[in-house]
Amino acid sequence: MTPLHRYKQELDLCRQTFAAIDLRKEQGYLVKFTTFSANLQNLLPTIPRSKHESLFRELLLQQVFTSFDQVFLDAGELVKFKGCADEMLRPNGARIYCTYHLGSYRLLTSLLFRRGVDCVLLVGSNMNRQQGDGLHEHIEGLRRQYGLTNSFRIVETGQPSAVMTLLRELKAGRSLIVYVDGSPETAPKPGEEAQFLPVQLGDREVFTRKGVGYLSHLSGATIVPVVSYRKPNLTNVVECMEPIVPSTHTDRETFCAETMQRLYDGFSPYLNRYPGQWEGWNFVHDFLKPEVPPRVMQRLRRGSDNAPVRVLNRPVFNEDRYSLCDLEDAPVLFDRHCYETYEISPDLRDLLLNLGEVDSVEDTVGPELFGELVAKEILC
Repeated sequence: MTPLHRYKQELDLCRQTFAAIDLRKEQGYLVKFTTFSANLQNLLPTIPRSKHESLFRELLLQQVFTSFDQVFLDAGELVKFKGCADEMLRPNGARIYCTYHLGSYRLLTSLLFRRGVDCVLLVGSNMNRQQGDGLHEHIEGLRRQYGLTNSFRIVETGQPSAVMTLLRELKAGRSLIVYVDGSPETAPKPGEEAQFLPVQLGDREVFTRKGVGYLSHLSGATIVPVVSYRKPNLTNVVECMEPIVPSTHTDRETFCAETMQRLYDGFSPYLNRYPGQWEGWNFVHDFLKPEVPPRVMQRLRRGSDNAPVRVLNRPVFNEDRYSLCDLEDAPVLFDRHCYETYEISPDLRDLLLNLGEVDSVEDTVGPELFGELVAKEILC
């Protein structure tokens, strides 16, 4: 049996096992799906809501595949290269490889190490705790199987000396591997927004760290954008986009801003093509630049804070903006735009689900609550 045949056979078994799981009964499924759906709607609103759950299931399956690829040492031999990947993933001095949590994203580290590149992987502390041991086992497996002597090191983003450490590694000729789209623990905390750059991704602006552009400009290292994705026939593709060479004629801040937007612009077409393969849907809301909902903005511009609530003859539940979730403690309303959660009573939950059976919502809930439901656009 060839490695390719064995690989696809194993993935088919993963798929069959996954298909047998009733995901809706899994703890936390509804909350995770609701967050995924809200993120998808905010960034890629052209994708119908009816497709969100199938894309979420696809993402969960892709995560299973990605974990298997780290165990299957021959997975790197089965990758198809596109763009200038075959050339750019070989030892040739220090580079900064910028990638994303798309497809089998861990394969880049494996591919670079197998080709003799001295690698420094930049990750958050939580990711290091959860995946670090597995990564080191994978690297040691490759080292034994292929007789490799090049170096591999993990550096945590949260370390105070991380920037100086990375600069020393670059100066020593070692290459960095950076996940441009971040991770939950690297998102801006309240008051830290000035340390991040806003860049456009889909229909929203997201915050991103400046470190990649800063390190490139300071060290002179070329940035190599790399994207991974899995084709329908289960073939992993690794594609390199056009390298970004730092210019001494551009000041550092300008270079950082232009570079980070360029990295997200390059990623955007792949996100549109393979939305069910991006793990970032699970945490991108932590990076979203706050935005006032359009209709709320219109009311603020009119200065209508004290204006009377508009009359709704037959109000309906605003499903475009809100989701109803039944948690263990109580039902909640989730604001898909502002990512706020409101605990509600079971009676109000039942009412919102059955508005068509009520003659007068205002008479049922009272003028005060009715006004609040309309003001928050829960009813429209």
